[in-house]
Amino acid sequence: MNSIIVVCTFIVFLAVFLWIGVIAAKYSSNTEEDYLLGNRSFGKYFVGLSAGATNFSGVAMTARVGLGYTIGFQGLLITLSFILADLVFWNLFPERINNISRTQNSQTVPEFLGANFFQPQHRRLIAAIVALLTIIFVGVRTAAQFSASAKILEIFFGLNREWGVVITAAVILAYCITGGIRASIWTDVVQAIIVIFVAYFMLIVVAIAGGGFTEIITQLKQIEPQMLSLVGDLNWWQTILYVIGFAALGLGFNLSQPQFLVRLMAARSPQDAKQAGWVYMLFGYSIEIAMTLFGAICRILIPNISDPEQALPIYTIQNFPPILVGIVLAGFFSIMASTADSQILVCSSALGRDISSAWHHKMARKHGVKFQQFMTLVVGILVVILTLSTTSTVFNLALFASGGIAGSVGPAMFITLIGRRTHHLALSSTMLVGLFTGLGWRLLGFNTVLNETVPAFVVALITHEILMICRFRQKSFKD
Repeated sequence: MNSIIVVCTFIVFLAVFLWIGVIAAKYSSNTEEDYLLGNRSFGKYFVGLSAGATNFSGVAMTARVGLGYTIGFQGLLITLSFILADLVFWNLFPERINNISRTQNSQTVPEFLGANFFQPQHRRLIAAIVALLTIIFVGVRTAAQFSASAKILEIFFGLNREWGVVITAAVILAYCITGGIRASIWTDVVQAIIVIFVAYFMLIVVAIAGGGFTEIITQLKQIEPQMLSLVGDLNWWQTILYVIGFAALGLGFNLSQPQFLVRLMAARSPQDAKQAGWVYMLFGYSIEIAMTLFGAICRILIPNISDPEQALPIYTIQNFPPILVGIVLAGFFSIMASTADSQILVCSSALGRDISSAWHHKMARKHGVKFQQFMTLVVGILVVILTLSTTSTVFNLALFASGGIAGSVGPAMFITLIGRRTHHLALSSTMLVGLFTGLGWRLLGFNTVLNETVPAFVVALITHEILMICRFRQKSFKD
């Protein structure tokens, strides 16, 4: 393989991303609202594609491929569960999220949840808890994206993991720092288009190489018959728990992921926020299905891979000319970067704006938007250190981080969106109880039967209602 052509093709795509960041910086009004929300100016297509590119991350081209390779069609059962959750979420919540954020002028998710309370100290408490959970769990999920990118660069260029992580961080931070969320969303749209091409193209190529549908089914059946089953070796009650668990994770994920929620807040109207859902689902789930099927077919074409999450780059290098290898590499990097950039931005806003409002006001008055840009750099460096300190798989990192924030922030967001009467101590307790319930469930190994988001959500909501009935009955919604 001519690595020079691959490198040049890849560099062209990176240059496009950086160029978009420069343009976004020129359009910026140099305010925090523009840096964090793009002045709420994005239509349904930009919101839908950006949200899709953000949520359907490097996991799609690594973990989804790995699942398809390992368990076959059962990987689609997770996708079905998430689709059910998204149908509920997009029909009930996006309009309300956009409308409430406009009414209370919330620019971050911690601010969104904290604005429910009249007393400044109560707002600060809620915002600080949500910000801390964001930094921890979204930071871990960002490390999963960096780890996915490092795997890709290792396969394509033979780079060691450390250099792969550093190069990834450097490129993403270059346009995040200059253009904020505007650069993130604009690059997301371009990256989504690249990913669509790569995912569909790769599926068509391996389907032809596998001899067509009938031949693929025959060979998979010979390798392992259960690979053709949507439920695998699960019995009926295990299947129900499996679907409920991942559907709860999907709903909790959407209610709790700041990098996703800020895109709904940044929509130019509540109607645009809701209509973005169909764009989001069509893009995201078609990519997930394509990559799961690709992984299953690779079980036939390239058996005995030591790391199934690397099946796509391995197949690409073995079968494609250099220029196509460069394009596929750009697709890999695109879907990872589209998630990591938005996650870095929400972590930086949590660290710089929401942990301590007094510190934020002081630094913002003195340095303006440059303070928030510096926080973005700090978060990027911390995530690099975290990534290099862990050896877990992309799938496990992403699942752990998603479950942690879904079981803690998710119930609090649900209570807020349905307008349920609350109290700052009850809402704080709800998040902490949900967090520790989910972590305990996972540590005990029960998550292999039922995803930890279900017990975390249920116990958290029950805790909230008990506290409101027994302790804060006389308190109003905005205490």
